[in-house]
Amino acid sequence: MNDHDEARKSFGSDSAQLVYGKRADGTLAHISEVVRGLACLCICPACDGQLVARTKADFRVPHFAHNGGEACGGGPETALHLLAKEVFRSNPMLFLPERFALDKQQRVFTLPAQEVATEFLRMEYTDRERIIPDLYVRALGHEFFVEVAVTHFSDAEKVERLRKHGVPSIEIDLSKLPRDSTPEAIAEAVLRSAKRQWLFHPNIDKAEAKREEIERQRQAELAESLAKPIAQGKSLTLTYKDAVETFKSFSAEYPRKADLEAVGIAEHVGIKVPGFACFTVTPAVWQSMILIDVFHESALGNQAPAAIPIANYLEKRGLIRPQFKRIPRDVADYANSFDWNFAPPWKAVDSYLKHLAKAGVLFPQRSGMALSGLYKSRLTVVESATQAVKWILAQLPAAERGNMTAESWLDSVHADSGLTFRAALQPGLEFAFEIGSGINAIAHMLAKSGPVPRRTFGLPIEAALERHSAEGALRAAEQRKERLEEVARYRQSRRDRLCVDVEQALTGPAIGEFLNTKRADLGGMTPVESAEDSEVGLSRARELLSNLVRQREDEAEDAAERQLYREKITADAKRTLSAGNVESFLNARDDDLGRMTPLLYVRDEDTYRKALVKLSQWEREFGWP
Repeated sequence: MNDHDEARKSFGSDSAQLVYGKRADGTLAHISEVVRGLACLCICPACDGQLVARTKADFRVPHFAHNGGEACGGGPETALHLLAKEVFRSNPMLFLPERFALDKQQRVFTLPAQEVATEFLRMEYTDRERIIPDLYVRALGHEFFVEVAVTHFSDAEKVERLRKHGVPSIEIDLSKLPRDSTPEAIAEAVLRSAKRQWLFHPNIDKAEAKREEIERQRQAELAESLAKPIAQGKSLTLTYKDAVETFKSFSAEYPRKADLEAVGIAEHVGIKVPGFACFTVTPAVWQSMILIDVFHESALGNQAPAAIPIANYLEKRGLIRPQFKRIPRDVADYANSFDWNFAPPWKAVDSYLKHLAKAGVLFPQRSGMALSGLYKSRLTVVESATQAVKWILAQLPAAERGNMTAESWLDSVHADSGLTFRAALQPGLEFAFEIGSGINAIAHMLAKSGPVPRRTFGLPIEAALERHSAEGALRAAEQRKERLEEVARYRQSRRDRLCVDVEQALTGPAIGEFLNTKRADLGGMTPVESAEDSEVGLSRARELLSNLVRQREDEAEDAAERQLYREKITADAKRTLSAGNVESFLNARDDDLGRMTPLLYVRDEDTYRKALVKLSQWEREFGWP
């Protein structure tokens, strides 16, 4: 199927909306610009067949139709091509799409889209590549081919011919543009809005070639960079296997073994984790150092115990083989991929910490780990208790302390267990924690930061207990007195604040009457009593005061208004009635006024007007002769 047949299949019907016909002078006429029927004097832009103009008078959408024959189908596309050329003759501006380019340093970058002025050139030649573009223009000092694609787009063969020709070429996609578009819409699409792309540009080819070259270089460098750590990883696994062999004759002994056995965590020492052979000592040795030095004795100071800081500590202690120090992460990863038993020292430490955490020996704390309280207390109770006893004895008078020392106390008998305190405080025994806690409680009492303990734990502190009990009772009495004085100050402060508010709002006897009158809405208390009772009571008393002030202000306003209208009705009566009848009218009770006199009845505009009605009646009956 050729191009004409494909166009006919897509647009060879009335729905094609051929709205442009070609005049005798070669220009295109829109259907809105011609007369109905054959009088339009137009032919098909594609096949030159005679056209008939169908307008609204035909009760159809206005369009051109072929006269007496089947539509050729190429008219709409040809019209768009011709109109595109017309656009460039009338408007020299063209929007160029973005493209790859090279800067002065031959680096690839994207040149943004830009609008340029063009010069339309005629195409009156056929070159060796058989290229006949839709448009031939000049812009930015260079020649450009412009292809307008409506139903058919440039294929790879055409693009290759353009590349051989060497002229930059652009393709403008008008396939989405309605065939019945107005000339203005076509111009906007051709010059700016329609999708467009570069079919060929020599600088794009250069930039693409440069980009491909850069990518090839990057891949080569990447391959080279990977080759080195891979080789190092393979070598590292061989070194590690040799290190594993050296541990087969090592002793199973390790520091502080008895202490770790006593507190019940010896079973978690000597764990063979991946990377254990990176160390100069057996797993039991460096793992016991982690438990004792790092977690028990805080060898890292304020630094959170975590895998990397611990590994650095062990390295400073000379426990890591030189060939396994500071292994790059990628080398370590490759070594592990070749031998899963290998891991760098920090990773070995991390695996051990995870084992301890899973067993409940450690628990997460901040960004690191901490020793479980149970094991921590068992390890520290003897040491801390001894230091605490030395301090306690130093605080006692010589007469009370006698000849007791921390050592003699340790050798004295713990009544509950029948053991010496030294024996009872051995890690792992049930009395160790109780004794350590009791000693600490005594120390807190002597430092005046804790209550009086109930037991002495063999220390000569009976007199000290009595003194501190007496001092505690005295402090409690003083604190009660201070609290009562503070309560009294607050009561007086609230009373004074209320009195100030009342004296500013009221005058004369009204002040005492308000302050000392018991009120049901205050729970039967006077405002003064309510204010003294609490801040809430003060707020309630102030609210009552505010209500009273508003009530008095309202009453004063009402009285002033009532007096105003009394004066008005009196003045009206004097103007209207004789002197003898004025008083009679003002003081006469009337059923229509609620059995009140006009003078008592008037209080606002409404009652005043009703009183005026009565005054009018009196005027008619008793007015001036």
